[in-house]
Amino acid sequence: MGAMSRPATLTQLLETTARRSPDALALGGLTWAEVAGTVRRLAGGLAEAGIGPGDRVAIFLPNRPDFLLLLLALARRGATAILLNTRFRAAEIGNLLERAAPTAIAIARDFPAVNAEALLETVPPAQRASLRQVLVMDARGMDRILDLPVKRRATLLSAAEAPDLATPDAECLTFTTSGTTAGPKLVLHRQASIAGHAADVAARIGTGQPGAALLAAVPLCGTFGLASAMAAMAGGALIACMERFDAAEADALIRAQWITHMVGGDELLLKLAEAANGRPYAPFTFTGFASFHGQAARVMEASAALNLAVRGVYGSSEAQALFALQDQAGPHAAVGGGVPAGAEAGFAVAEDGELLLRGPSLFDRYLGDEAATAKARTAQGWFHTGDLATAQPEGGFAFITRRGDALRLGGFLVSPEEIEGFLQAQPGVAAAQVVEHGGRPVAFVIPGDGYDEASVMAACQASLARFKQPDRIVTLDAFPVTDGPNGVKIQRAELRRMAAG
Repeated sequence: MGAMSRPATLTQLLETTARRSPDALALGGLTWAEVAGTVRRLAGGLAEAGIGPGDRVAIFLPNRPDFLLLLLALARRGATAILLNTRFRAAEIGNLLERAAPTAIAIARDFPAVNAEALLETVPPAQRASLRQVLVMDARGMDRILDLPVKRRATLLSAAEAPDLATPDAECLTFTTSGTTAGPKLVLHRQASIAGHAADVAARIGTGQPGAALLAAVPLCGTFGLASAMAAMAGGALIACMERFDAAEADALIRAQWITHMVGGDELLLKLAEAANGRPYAPFTFTGFASFHGQAARVMEASAALNLAVRGVYGSSEAQALFALQDQAGPHAAVGGGVPAGAEAGFAVAEDGELLLRGPSLFDRYLGDEAATAKARTAQGWFHTGDLATAQPEGGFAFITRRGDALRLGGFLVSPEEIEGFLQAQPGVAAAQVVEHGGRPVAFVIPGDGYDEASVMAACQASLARFKQPDRIVTLDAFPVTDGPNGVKIQRAELRRMAAG
């Protein structure tokens, strides 16, 4: 596949792929030509439902083809998708509906993990007052939900094809930040940023190669899952959706569908390696890895044995996932960061070590929060990531840690991963997290077979600088986590509270 033109809208992205690879399998048993036709009809159904430019529609769907079909149809109508995590519950859903004020919400009542109808009924009416209708993306019949009219999937798809109203500047979608930092925000992107970034990433990771196939196991409602899926679409690759990740099912799907691409955090990849049970896969082209739990060394070792072609990546809801990617064969393959995917994207490391970004993949604004939007950007247009990084001699950057997670120890700024990595190398330590309390590191470990706290402490005293040696070690059965839109993340704020208590 030659150089890929940079689309300005999601319609251009899809239609270009459909013209280039009309008969290639896309998703849900449809070819790319059939996907394009389905999206045009679905957009027609949205038009008949009164949904058009400027309207907002919440998507509360699992990882299934309808998620992407509806997103593309909304973009064709010039409407905005408010992406909701199916792991969210009433308090979170109500807060987001109240702030985003969508006029419709799309649900699937045949998703066994969530009773969407019952969940919405527990949201206070005042928080869902903007809703005027419910789009039911399944085959079950019902006329009203929440005393609102229902538009069934079959009805939406029976409409005539709608003309394209997409524009580069149209508000496309919102991601929800994980809430592990200052609190969740609605991160608004325009169509040009989503479509253009998809083409940039596709060219970088090879989704246009013959036989390319993506395992969409990470939630599509978050940027990690969606950016990889949109890159697969830009390249014309097969997209195999998993409604919820199950390691054994993923292992079977990889082998049956000859998967070549995927993304995931350390927990997902380690579970997959366990399910694979030492049986390697046909060589992958790309696995994008984000170290959410500080298990990079274990992930790289296990993934290499499976032929997963793992390399560190970097992104955020504001800059989009896969903003930067490491060289798989380079010395920093296990580290988040790398060289930006887009030719127009750039980075800088400020004097205080903060990573600054700019480029066409960046978000437009935080919906309903002008003050936060202004604070996030410099006068020169750089985005404050809140992450610490260093420039790599070979080019690109290496992520160190969240600025709020960095440890101030003995007058030095220390990445917690440095101490965590040492602890995890000790016999009997299955996993480790380190936070700071009172100027001293406090370690939390999940013990494995043969764990001996005295031996671990002795190893720290023998090998680590005094200010890096844990003041104490606390054993846990599991770390506190939050199930965010891009995967499970450890709640370091809760660990800091535990260290103080």
